[in-house]
Amino acid sequence: MQKASNIIFSIVRILLGLSWLQQGIFKFQAHFDIFGLVNSIHQTSNGIPAWYQAFVVNIVGHLFPVFNILIPLGEVCVGLGLIFGVLTKGALAGAVFMNTNYWLSNMIYIYPIQMLVAILLIVFFKRANHYRVFKLLTKFKAKRNQELMM
Repeated sequence: MQKASNIIFSIVRILLGLSWLQQGIFKFQAHFDIFGLVNSIHQTSNGIPAWYQAFVVNIVGHLFPVFNILIPLGEVCVGLGLIFGVLTKGALAGAVFMNTNYWLSNMIYIYPIQMLVAILLIVFFKRANHYRVFKLLTKFKAKRNQELMM
């Protein structure tokens, strides 16, 4: 049962990573521009907290060229981290942080599902992080060294 749950949670982690990677690559290919979102948030307050609206308009709005690169790059890094199991806790924290920002921006699409999955993976982190690239490479290297010693 433990091995099966390790496999299942690792697959879920990889699928979540693929979702983030796809979104980040799409934003790069589409020449993502957050300026339109900043204007939209500035003009409406439907469901957007005032403090978040002020942050987006006054900080993100003035630094939009930086955020145009930072957001897709963050999504790609989170995706790769989750796919390969590299810095998985950081990648999951980044996923929750970005999902929270998207949700606060009133951009509810797939983000609630991603948020739920990310939180689930944090709760079952040991299972979700059981199969990862570095662990597999370490096992392979140890086995190879053992064979060379014989």
